[in-house]
Amino acid sequence: MPVNRTVNVSVVFNCVQNGANDFGGSATYTQSSSTPSDLGNVVDSNGNIDLRQASAYDPSQYNDSVDFVFTLAPQSTGYVTPVVWASRNGAGATIVVPQGGNAQEFQVEQSSATPQLLTIVDNDDDSNTYNYKPAVELPNFDHYYISLDPRIVNKPSSTNK
Repeated sequence: MPVNRTVNVSVVFNCVQNGANDFGGSATYTQSSSTPSDLGNVVDSNGNIDLRQASAYDPSQYNDSVDFVFTLAPQSTGYVTPVVWASRNGAGATIVVPQGGNAQEFQVEQSSATPQLLTIVDNDDDSNTYNYKPAVELPNFDHYYISLDPRIVNKPSSTNK
């Protein structure tokens, strides 16, 4: 039975403090591996995902769906405070449909057992562009919530394979 393809992404969030209780930041994304290993580089350093860049795959082994597994790495620059995927003040990620409508083809998965991991499952069955908003919280500052907004560009299953 075919399984989902997987893209592993390391995320370094660089938190900055703008005032006593005002924080912001940016993130750098690195695609670290994928299954199948020859999937191709589909994630840029800003976190934008373009599945049109994915290579062909064997449909007897893999289905159209893609699991994006984001691992939050310790920040390397900026204000140093613990950063975790959001869970207290909102989801670790939300999906936004730019033209309206819903994002039923996505699932966001988090587990308290692995708080550094965030998984977005994309059915990748259309050619729409979506924004996904990964979010982090600062536990030392009452779980201050910070959201970013890279995008996902899907490709329909019937083309570019």
